[in-house]
Amino acid sequence: MSDFVPDVVVFDPWNSVARDDKQKDYLETFEAIREVLPKGDAAPALVIIAHTRKPKAEERANGRALLNVLAGSYVLGSVPRCVFVIQPASDDTEDSRIVWTCCKNNDGELGARTAWYRRNGLFEPCPDFDFAAFDAPSGNGKIEITEDDLSGIFQGGGLKLIRRKALELLMEETGCQKSAAYNALKATGRFGEHLSEADGILTWKP
Repeated sequence: MSDFVPDVVVFDPWNSVARDDKQKDYLETFEAIREVLPKGDAAPALVIIAHTRKPKAEERANGRALLNVLAGSYVLGSVPRCVFVIQPASDDTEDSRIVWTCCKNNDGELGARTAWYRRNGLFEPCPDFDFAAFDAPSGNGKIEITEDDLSGIFQGGGLKLIRRKALELLMEETGCQKSAAYNALKATGRFGEHLSEADGILTWKP
């Protein structure tokens, strides 16, 4: 990087460099990144692409509250000087609209959130977006845990977890109740073909 001198460095996704979600691990990862980036006038902008946890059925965070939906340690939102969150406009897989919100800006105003259409790598404004409908909680309160949810907390099989930690991560990621998380993590349950347990350690097999 000293030879190339990039203007922007992007980490996508964040959990490819931060192996755990504890405050200490996040701070150490940020420090490791700073050590290898050029300094002074040659310092590039650092962009981090991170996931949000799944919202609970009865909630719809907006504005500054979106900092609370970042998955992992609060450090992920406290260290950067600016944070943007992209939300899908709905759960419809054919709905190309997104909502773009600046929920932190140390150097200026947050500004109003905006809605956009995804267009083949570009974005076009969606001026008639119904934010009232978007803000309304939806669903019947039941969270559907998916195979992707479990694969995510085990980092696709790259991470082994004790049951207590797996329960904690799955509840945080999906917003589900403890009983639902417990059932999903049973080695004899519906995801049993991917889960195994030995000496109290759960392992995920893709």
